[in-house]
Amino acid sequence: MGVFVFVLIAVVVMGLFAYFNYKREQARRGALFQWASANKWQFAVADDALAKRWNGPPFDEGDHRKVRNVIVGNWKARPFASFDYSYQTHSSDGRGGRSTTTHRFTVVALTLPTDLPRLQVTPESLLSRVGHAFGLADIDMESEDFNRAFRVNCPDPKFACDVLTPRTMQLLLSRSHFSWRIEVTDLVCWWGGEQAAVAVTEALATMCDVIAGIPSFVWHDHGYDAGSPSLGGTS
Repeated sequence: MGVFVFVLIAVVVMGLFAYFNYKREQARRGALFQWASANKWQFAVADDALAKRWNGPPFDEGDHRKVRNVIVGNWKARPFASFDYSYQTHSSDGRGGRSTTTHRFTVVALTLPTDLPRLQVTPESLLSRVGHAFGLADIDMESEDFNRAFRVNCPDPKFACDVLTPRTMQLLLSRSHFSWRIEVTDLVCWWGGEQAAVAVTEALATMCDVIAGIPSFVWHDHGYDAGSPSLGGTS
């Protein structure tokens, strides 16, 4: 009888947890939908095809990759998309037990006016410091403060230095730190946790400032007229 009562309580608790988690997620989705509607942006509950659009973190890892709460619109005349992204990883305790971990991220992507070389900037962490100690690629910039705060990966160090001007490095140091990458014609940024309007707005503002800070000769070298209005505008 005691075991039965314990199991019943456990089932009830798990059911309540699932219910309240569902209601919380519905409320959050509703708030995101209202935010998108107020700005005349499009909203979709799901679009898992976006999980295959980009390569590298946080994509290409784990399984059960899902894209939820997709917002598509224009920010400062630049097309963007933001969404919740998740994937699962699994581990075994060696005794037949198996556990699953769900990893959740917010992803924001802005469209660039032309193809640019791949450049990735991620916040420095204990794990990345260990990798650096073992000789994994990391480009040292002129700013020691920036080198301590961020890790820069790029096949072309000159391009990295051209994009990360002293002004842009100072800008990134003064804002919330998150990971971002130039990938062909997109600038993709991501961080751990659920999508929220305030954080997405901050990321969009920062990334637009990064794009605006790219020198005109960089755009010219890659076949784009930096005088085009698509680099500026208003939201």
